Amino acid sequence: MKKYVSELLMIPGPTPVPNQIALAAAKDMMSHRGGVFKKLMLDLTAKLQTLLQTKNEVVVLSASGTGGMEAAVSSCFCRGDKVLIAAVGNFGKRWIKLAKVYGLEAEVLEYAYGQAVDPSAVKALLAKDTEKEIKGVFFQMNETSTAVLNDVEEIAKVVKAHGALIVVDAISGFLASDLKIDEWGLDVVIAGSQKAFMLPPGLAVVAVSEKAKKAIETSDLPHFYLSLKAALKQAAEGQTPYTPAVSLIYQLVESVNLLAEEGLDSIFDRHERLMKAVRSALRSLGLKLLNENDGTASRAVTAVYPPGNLNADEIRKKMKDDWGIALANGQDELKGKIFRIGHLGFIDPKDVLAVIACLEIVLSQLGMPGIQWGKGVQAAQNVLAKGD
Repeated sequence: MKKYVSELLMIPGPTPVPNQIALAAAKDMMSHRGGVFKKLMLDLTAKLQTLLQTKNEVVVLSASGTGGMEAAVSSCFCRGDKVLIAAVGNFGKRWIKLAKVYGLEAEVLEYAYGQAVDPSAVKALLAKDTEKEIKGVFFQMNETSTAVLNDVEEIAKVVKAHGALIVVDAISGFLASDLKIDEWGLDVVIAGSQKAFMLPPGLAVVAVSEKAKKAIETSDLPHFYLSLKAALKQAAEGQTPYTPAVSLIYQLVESVNLLAEEGLDSIFDRHERLMKAVRSALRSLGLKLLNENDGTASRAVTAVYPPGNLNADEIRKKMKDDWGIALANGQDELKGKIFRIGHLGFIDPKDVLAVIACLEIVLSQLGMPGIQWGKGVQAAQNVLAKGD
């Protein structure tokens, strides 16, 4: 017998979709080459620039976030270019795979799971590149597989001093934490619709600096559908090179209006509060976090080890079967060894309290010794009640 009547999606993406955003997709279809759509796209781009804190050109690709990453690699570099990739998890490794596919020569700074990129290590490596052969530096703003937030500002400072392009996967980090594209001098930044935008998957938002545009003009790598050069040319006219996902764009318009109404400071504060509540609750229950450093803790997701006598997959299964709550698995070598609790996008305090309460019951039923019902909930309440 089913034990619940509604489901709660507590993973770092896709995230829950608010009703008003879901309903926006039901609007009548329109011509993507007509004047109404052109105005819609130009207005949308301006609003995206505000949220991204940039005057750089912004394009919307009908693709997943990985499509935006691939567009950055294939559009901004030449075959044989040397690049530096700082990887702190599975999505950092995706940059490595993309570089290999497109014939780039990648030097890799790889970190143990749970650790963030050390800006001083990036600086030391770039200092050795006296001939300025490294053309780009790739890294994640937020690594969802390990629940790590990188210090984008400090990494950008050392890369700017070198002169390489700064390419940031901000797919899960955008809006969960502050990201000052212009102030920090970021060249290519990718966001995805299925994260803090609160949309279904299917759109990548890419901000491109003037410096990156110059690199795009000289790129000799093959690309067609994911061409930033073509996307930028069409975006100037409120158009896209190929048929866009019109209904998703309707939803993105609704999303940016809702986000603008809330305001960036409120959005950042909301995500930080939820992160602190989850981490406090899990620690109070005696659970070990994959990333114990609060300074580099992801505002989008928290990764946690099961107690020593329990299995992470069993915990996730019982949370789903008994309570209708979906938690994320670990990835790569961490698959089955951790579980992850998302607190990104359309998630609020009562969702966090529900998850912690149900997790306490599940851990107790699975045999975790010494667990006290209500202890985790109370720890989360103490954080959330402060409202700061």
